This record gives sequence, structure tokens and C-alpha cells, in this order.
Amino acid sequence: MSYINPLHPPVASSQRSQFSSLGGAVPVSAPQTHTGPFRRRLPQPPYTPASKWRNATGRLNPLHSAITFEYANLPNQGVSMREMSVRSGAALASMVKGAGDAVLAHAGVARINLRIIWPGYEHVDWARSIEVNTASGPITRAQLAVIISQNFARFIEKNRSEPARSSDWHMGPSGIRYEHLFLMALRNVFEDVWQADVVVVDP
Repeated sequence: MSYINPLHPPVASSQRSQFSSLGGAVPVSAPQTHTGPFRRRLPQPPYTPASKWRNATGRLNPLHSAITFEYANLPNQGVSMREMSVRSGAALASMVKGAGDAVLAHAGVARINLRIIWPGYEHVDWARSIEVNTASGPITRAQLAVIISQNFARFIEKNRSEPARSSDWHMGPSGIRYEHLFLMALRNVFEDVWQADVVVVDP
């Protein structure tokens, strides 16, 4: 998979040189980007509570609109979770569209709950509380992207040795790794529960 620097506009293929000092030794192949055919959406079923009473009486329709994440110069492609984890706040401010937007200021709540339901690992109960109104003010889009990305990093780290019930979505060195994940959106699926819309980019 070729690396795309989100801090700079992509270079058109017509502007790229085909010369390579390794050209005689390494066959030239078409570069792969995260917009190519190896991109697949992680199928997460919407969270439903175990309690039949809460399931029957809880609000099923989303109250809040989805929060989207994209690079300023690469629309509709999501953002690399690895990038979100390693970049500084200043870098994120320039590379993420609407990075400083207070995306949950209108929610009227102090925190939300992030759920990860990974196919083949449905037996793993992953729910984490995210404070959306902090001492420094409402959480921003970039801060939210970082927190979601960190949760997925910990989820994979903790469960990569767990046997998967689906070989297509197996995590680990021989399967899906953290660097393969792109965050597209965060969606309100049940009351205060939110789930990330994630794309896996295979190498």
C-alpha cells in the first residue's frame, strides 16, 4: 500500500516521474492507494442492549447526526487511525477537515459511550465512556478522532491473540492490523451509544 501524506495535496499520476534507480531490478507496478479495490467496510451490527426491557423501551432512532471524518484534501475517504494517533494537535488541525469543530456541543450530555463490535469477536464486550464536555470545553472533531483511534488500537492490542470466529476479519500479524484502519464516521446507534464507521484497507 502506498503512503499518502494527508498534509499535502495528492500528486496527479501525470505529474509523477516513472524513473526509478531500481527500475532494472524491481518491476514497475501500479501504486495502491486507500481508494482502490482493497478497501472494505468493517461490518458492525448496531448495538442492542442485553436487557429486553431496555431494548423494548429505549430510543432506537438516532437522536444525533453522524460525525464524519476526512482529510482536508481527500474528501470522503476517512482518516487513517494510525495518523490520528501519531500526529500532533497542530498537524491534525491542518490535515483534518473541520478539526476544531465542537462536534458534540449540541448533544447536551457530559459523555457518550463508544462500542466496538468486531465481526468474529462479538463475544468481546468493548464499551468505553468518552467525555464530550471537558474542563477545556466541548470536544473537537480532531480530539474525538484521536480517542476513537486509541480505542481501536487498544482493542486490537488486547484481542489480537483471541481466536476469531470469522477468518475474513481476523486480527493480528497475519490478519488485520491497526495501520489498516480508516475512520469514516461516528454514528449514534442507541440512546447514548455510538459506533465508529470503519474501513479496512488491505495491503
